[in-house]
Amino acid sequence: MKTNVMYILLTTIVMSLIWMIAGGVFMGMVGAIDTTDIDPLESLLSSGSLVLVSFLNVLVVAWFVNRTHLTGFGLGFRVFFLLFGVMFFMTQMETLLFNSAIKMPVEVVGATVASGALATLSVAILAVIYRRKLGPPARWDRWVDPSRNVTKLLILAVIYMILYFVVGYYTAWQVPELRAFYSGSTDMLPFGAHMVDVLRGDIALPVFQITRGLMWAGLGYAAIVGLGNAKAWERFILVGLILSVGLATPLLVPNEYMPPVVRGGHFFELLAENFVFGLLVALFFRPRARG
Repeated sequence: MKTNVMYILLTTIVMSLIWMIAGGVFMGMVGAIDTTDIDPLESLLSSGSLVLVSFLNVLVVAWFVNRTHLTGFGLGFRVFFLLFGVMFFMTQMETLLFNSAIKMPVEVVGATVASGALATLSVAILAVIYRRKLGPPARWDRWVDPSRNVTKLLILAVIYMILYFVVGYYTAWQVPELRAFYSGSTDMLPFGAHMVDVLRGDIALPVFQITRGLMWAGLGYAAIVGLGNAKAWERFILVGLILSVGLATPLLVPNEYMPPVVRGGHFFELLAENFVFGLLVALFFRPRARG
C-alpha cells in the first residue's frame, strides 16, 4: 500500500512539473506565450488543473502496472505507447481536423505534443521502477487468439465511427455554445438531417473516424495483451479507463483556444464514448487459456 501511494504521489509531481516546464519552454520557443503578459490567477488555475489531470492518469497507470505481466523495457514502452498515444497523439489528430474552428497554430500543436512526450516518458520510466518494487509478476498462462484480429479490428473501427457520431450528437452537440463554436449557429437539426448535413460538408469524415477507430482499437488491444494478471472484470474497466481518461481529462486544463463550455461539452462526450468503446474492445479480445 505504501509503495502504491508513494508511486502515485511521486509520479504525479514529476509528470506535472515536466509537463509544465517543457510546455513553457516549447511554447516560448515557438513564440506562443509572452512571459510579460501572464495572468497569475489563470496560471494558478491552469497549474492546478494540470496536476489533477496528471493525478487521474497516473492512477490508471498504477492500476495497469499492478496487473501487467510485463517488466523492464517492455513495460516502459507499453506505458509510454498507451499514455502518449491517448493523451497527446490521438487528441491532437482531432485538433488538426477541426482547426478551422479551434484556430490553434500548428507550432502550438507541435509544442503540445513535444511537452506531452517528455511528461509521459517520465511516467513510463517511473512505472518500470515501480514494477520492480512490487516484485516479479506472475507468469501469464493465457493468450489473445491472433487468428481473427484483423477482422475484429475492422469491425471495431466501424463501431467507433458509429459511436463517434451518435454519442457526439446526443451529448456535446446538445450544448448551444458548442454548436455555435463549430458551425457558427445554435440551430439544431434532428439526428438524421444533422448527419446528412455533416456528410454534405465533409464526406471524408466517416473514413477519417474509421481510421481513428482502427487506431483506438489497436491501443485497446495493446492494453489487453499487457494485462496478463488482471481479472476479467478488471480488463474491461481498465481498457475503458485507459482509452477514455487520458483523452477527456486534458480538457480540464484551461486554454485560450476552446471556451470552458465547449471543453465541458466535449469532456462528457469523450469520457462516455471511449469508455464504452474500451469495454467493447475488451469484449472482442478476451484472453483464452493456452493449450
